[in-house]
Amino acid sequence: MKDYSKVLNSGETQKAPLLLDGAMGSELERRGFSMRLPLWSAQAVMDAPELVKQIHKDYLKAGAQALTTATFRTTRHALGKEGMPSRARELTERAVELAREAVMEVSADLEIIIAGSIAPLEDCYMPELAPDDTTMIQEFTHSAFLLKEAGADVLLVETQNSRREAHLATAAALTTGIPVWVALMPRSMDRMYNGDSLEETAKLVHHQGALAVLVNCCAPQIALAAHATVQNSVREAKTGAYPNILAQKMLPSEFARWAKGLAAQGAHIVGGCCGTTPEHISAAARILRA
Repeated sequence: MKDYSKVLNSGETQKAPLLLDGAMGSELERRGFSMRLPLWSAQAVMDAPELVKQIHKDYLKAGAQALTTATFRTTRHALGKEGMPSRARELTERAVELAREAVMEVSADLEIIIAGSIAPLEDCYMPELAPDDTTMIQEFTHSAFLLKEAGADVLLVETQNSRREAHLATAAALTTGIPVWVALMPRSMDRMYNGDSLEETAKLVHHQGALAVLVNCCAPQIALAAHATVQNSVREAKTGAYPNILAQKMLPSEFARWAKGLAAQGAHIVGGCCGTTPEHISAAARILRA
């Protein structure tokens, strides 16, 4: 498998942006799997691993060049709420394994990168619930090394809703020595979800050593505007976006036009978050590679 993290890091010119996959959680629900907090998609890794793998396979067939592992809630912190913190390693390894198996079953020759997801410790939409710094550093470091040991190619620190948590999660991920991408969750073109400055947060994680700085889990038009803010803030970094379309429903053809607009801004990574499906990624692949 080609290490796309090295391509991005080297500054090589790509004819089209790297295409990330789409949603896992909402796609599990769309296919009939009932999820609940605090485990969310981690429940599917336990109870419906073949469904998780099939979703990965469908994104690969759609044209995705990077798969995001279903590790959004396979953390010791989340599993501890259900009395099973000791299963963090097992479920993290299984989630990475499912992504790898999907690649092998679709085509062993595909050039795919496996991105290990690291999410906020608590609710993405309630940044005020984030625990103290010491807890976050310990938990993020634990999750990051589990993902590294399981074989993730890059660590995707995603849906970060505050400057503080983005900073601590990025710092922990970087201690593993493998490439780190950071996806920030904006409320507007220049503000993080909790109100922090998007520009200052982007600069912070880039200066820490993040290879790519992205925006995710926001409406498509906010993603376009926020991406421009990030791009202007960290001109040396690779940038991109993957929006949430649950509120603003988009047909695959509409999503593809949005992706083309993002690529026109100079994005290096394009994908989808909540509400996007393999059909959305397929449409984006066709228009981006035309």
